[in-house]
Amino acid sequence: MPGNRHRSEPPAASGSEPAAEEVLEARRRARRSRRRERSREEILQAARRVLLRTGIGGATLEAVAQEAGMSKAALYYYFPSKDALLFELVFASVQAHAQQVRDAVAATRDGTAALRALIATLVQGYARELDDFRLDFLHGQVAGPGSVQVDAEQFARIRPLNDLMLAGATGKLAQAGRNRAGLDPRLLAFLAQLSAVGLLTMKGMVENVDDPLLYSDAQLIDGLAAVFAAAAEPVEEA
Repeated sequence: MPGNRHRSEPPAASGSEPAAEEVLEARRRARRSRRRERSREEILQAARRVLLRTGIGGATLEAVAQEAGMSKAALYYYFPSKDALLFELVFASVQAHAQQVRDAVAATRDGTAALRALIATLVQGYARELDDFRLDFLHGQVAGPGSVQVDAEQFARIRPLNDLMLAGATGKLAQAGRNRAGLDPRLLAFLAQLSAVGLLTMKGMVENVDDPLLYSDAQLIDGLAAVFAAAAEPVEEA
């Protein structure tokens, strides 16, 4: 139509090109982040293999880099020191087991069941892979003199894991009031945790020399749960 001869095309949407570029850049950042996370996980798994094979003394950054198939300089991009690398390896494993305990305890109905869940989840979780237990509870050696040092910031990250593992059982025990053992609920939960660690320590020792315990894991868990159930039994206030 004659009236349309000089009509211009509608302008492009304002800001469309910058928006598209921002989307592309966000995708590139996401890809880089995923690659870094994969590389970091590969390094941690390499460190785990070296640590189990050689112990702390042999777990050098050179050995880990060789195991991971990268240069020592590339490894430094992810972990600035051997201390930092081994700490992250232990921390990730302990955190995973603590989360399993938290979830199992959250599903229980009362303090007695919570203590049983705490013990059973720790024992069964670590019993499936005793190497994890050996690594995690090398932590005393990791923090010892002349060995790998843990700094204040790392300790600050470790402490919440105790709450992650113990807070649920502590809360359920506290709701029931005074217990027959007359113990603080947190102490009772902590003693249940220690009993599981002791069982695993003994299991690791005897299985390492092919001399298994007389009792099965299920029997030992049942026995410990019965002891703590008796201690946790609520006492009516006079």
